This record gives sequence, structure tokens and C-alpha cells, in this order.
Amino acid sequence: MTKKSNRVVLLFLMIAGLMFFTACGGAPPAETNEENQKSSEEKVPEIAPETGESVSPDEEEASALSSDPQKMKFSTSDGIELNGVYYPAGSISAPLVILMHWAPGDQDDWVEIAYWLQNRGMGGKSTGVENTPWLDSSWFPGIEPEKSYNVFSFTFRNCENGCKSFERDKWYVDVRAAVEYAYGLDGIDKDSIIMIGASIGSDGAADGCAYLNQVHTDACKGALSFSPGNYLTIDFGEMVRELGAASNPVPVWCLYAESDLESAGVCGNITENNYTPYSYPSDVIFSNGHGMNLITPNLDPDPLGLMLKFLALVS
Repeated sequence: MTKKSNRVVLLFLMIAGLMFFTACGGAPPAETNEENQKSSEEKVPEIAPETGESVSPDEEEASALSSDPQKMKFSTSDGIELNGVYYPAGSISAPLVILMHWAPGDQDDWVEIAYWLQNRGMGGKSTGVENTPWLDSSWFPGIEPEKSYNVFSFTFRNCENGCKSFERDKWYVDVRAAVEYAYGLDGIDKDSIIMIGASIGSDGAADGCAYLNQVHTDACKGALSFSPGNYLTIDFGEMVRELGAASNPVPVWCLYAESDLESAGVCGNITENNYTPYSYPSDVIFSNGHGMNLITPNLDPDPLGLMLKFLALVS
């Protein structure tokens, strides 16, 4: 053969080999590529080994959240550092409950109630005076297994182990800082925030709810107050009216003992449509019936039962 003939044969063999490779082991069809891309983009449910049932990606992510309380620090507008604790819920984007303590104590008074609302098996782990009803998880009514709330608590300035002095105007600064900080927490439903407080914290619940809705429209869905008394220099009734005048009126409930003259004078004279008072006669109240002392067994209606009823209403 001539050199020219050799080149023609070689070129023919190369073309034939390429065609054979493409047919047998080359790039996959376009449809297969699309299927591979689709499968890589989709989250495929996994199988829970305990039950054999499929688990959605959101449920898997939620189950990975730690139930342990997360201690946090945040600062007020006047530069005071405050302590807070975040109790994550067992599901993604659950409502957030902000708890505000009374003057004789600090945020630790709420710890069993926080565990109870978190509903993740942490109850009975608090420390303190265990014969105090709100620190004894056995007193609490049951919550549906699937229900779980995010919970955030904090301690007002100069109130570790109880407030050392009354700083009404500064405590309002603390409330504003706390609700703004809590609004930024991961894993919460920012459109479903509820505030609950006792004594100074009960005024803080209403004041903080109104403030939060001023800066984040309709974020706060309700305020539940145990024994308010205009303690943060802001009139409780005015806050109720402000919350009721919103385009979406915000419910406010007040619990008070008739023997608690200061709180009875505040709670007993409000008639707004968004407001519901619950009074307790003097003869059924333990101690002085103020603030956290209202969270007592055998009251009718049960204060913790009312708390659940309120949360069901607003969240």
C-alpha cells in the first residue's frame, strides 16, 4: 500500500472506534442526566430505624435540635448585660413564649414551667424549693405529645436571686431589649410570639407585646399577666387598649387575687373587648396570692390550665 492509502485506512479505523465507544459506553442519554439531576436536588425521606416509617427532612432536622437550655447574654440600649435562657421546641418554627419573672425571684422561677411548655421530657430537673408548686412538675396538667413551644426567659437587671431594688423605668428598657433579642432567635415562628409574666413581669408581658408589635407588626399574638400593678411606669389598662386597637386585636388575660388590692384595682377596672380577667377569692388563695403565688394547686380555674387555654387561643 501507498502511504496515502495507509492514512485513509487509519482514519477510517479511528472513526469506527469512536462510533463503537459512543454506542456502548459513552455519555448517557439526556433523559438519564435529567433524572440524576432531579434526584440530587430533592430531599429523599429517610427511614426511622425505631419505627420503620419515613421521616421527612423537616422532622429529621427538628429531632436533631437539642432540648438542653441554651444560656445567652444580651445587652440593653443603656449598655447593661442581661442573662437569658432559650429552651428550643421539638419542631421547626414553633411559637415562642417569653416568660418574665416577678421581683422576689429571677428567671429560675420559671424553669419547670419552661420545661413543661417545651414538652421534651426535661421536667423535674429544676433546682430550688421543690415544695413550691411552680417548681414541681407533678402539679402540671398534661400537654399533647405533639405540642412543643420555644421558650425564652431572662432576668431583669439587679434581680439575680431576687430584685435588690425597684427600677421601674429601667426594667421597661430590659423588656424592650429582651423581646427584640428573642425575636431574633433561630428556629422560632416570628409571627407567633406570646408573652407571659408575673408581677413586674406581668406588666412587662403587656408592655413588651405592645412594643414588639410597634417594631414588628403583629408579631406578638397575646399577653397573659399574673398580678399586674403598673409596675414599669406604664399604665396596664392603656397597654390593653393599645393592643385591642390594632387591626388584629391582641388578647390580654389577667389573673389576680381579690386580696391583692393593687392588682385587683388594675385588673378589675378594664372593659376592653380583647381583655379577659380571672379573679380568685381570698379564701382559696395560698400565701398573699400575688404573682407566682397564684400558680397553686387546686384553684378553680387552674392557672396553668388557663395558660394552656390561652396559648391554644393565640398560637
